[in-house]
Amino acid sequence: MSLGARLQTVTKFVLHGSVIADIGTDHGYLPIELVKTGRCCKAIAGDVNEGPYLAAKRSVRNASLMNKIDIRLGSGLEILQPNEVDIAIFCGMGGNLMVQLLQDCPEIVNSLKGLILQPQQGFTALRKYLYSIDWHIEDEAIAKEDGRIYQIIYAKPGKQTLPTELELEIGPVLNRTRPTLFKEMIDEFIAKANRSLNGMAKSETAKNTAHYHQLQTYVKALEELL
Repeated sequence: MSLGARLQTVTKFVLHGSVIADIGTDHGYLPIELVKTGRCCKAIAGDVNEGPYLAAKRSVRNASLMNKIDIRLGSGLEILQPNEVDIAIFCGMGGNLMVQLLQDCPEIVNSLKGLILQPQQGFTALRKYLYSIDWHIEDEAIAKEDGRIYQIIYAKPGKQTLPTELELEIGPVLNRTRPTLFKEMIDEFIAKANRSLNGMAKSETAKNTAHYHQLQTYVKALEELL
């Protein structure tokens, strides 16, 4: 078993010796990789659904790592006790769902040293929430797998200035560092917004809405980044 580019990029944000929780685990592949490579001494993997939970148990058992990886059935951070792990990892779910799961367990969030987040969408809502609870974005990366672009966010406790609205969507660190896949990511954002604009342009009513003009401004701001 080898991780794809998305999860491989996630591993780079895990500090050596950390205890991690993989929330919404995918067959337990990520914690298995982290423990096998020595990056983590111990891990917890959780899923709210019994199917993925049982699949993760099988994977961990086959890897002979039952003594180092604890598989738990439950929702989000509810499977954890305060100070049980250093870093919680959320991959492959929407940013709005991540916000909800973080809101559900503030005492667990307050005990963490870091969060590694790979949202499928809802980037602005997620980043804005992190800053609202006095966390900040320490680092970010972009990964590409099977033709799809993914944003990965590493957040830490500590109050910092809220990024601009545009940076909340595209990533403040990504905008500053401009990694290799940055242009491709921005092109995707532009294409998605233009599809919406083209659809709305067929209706005079839609063309006169504030949303239509906001989208036009958004596209122009994105184009200026290139």
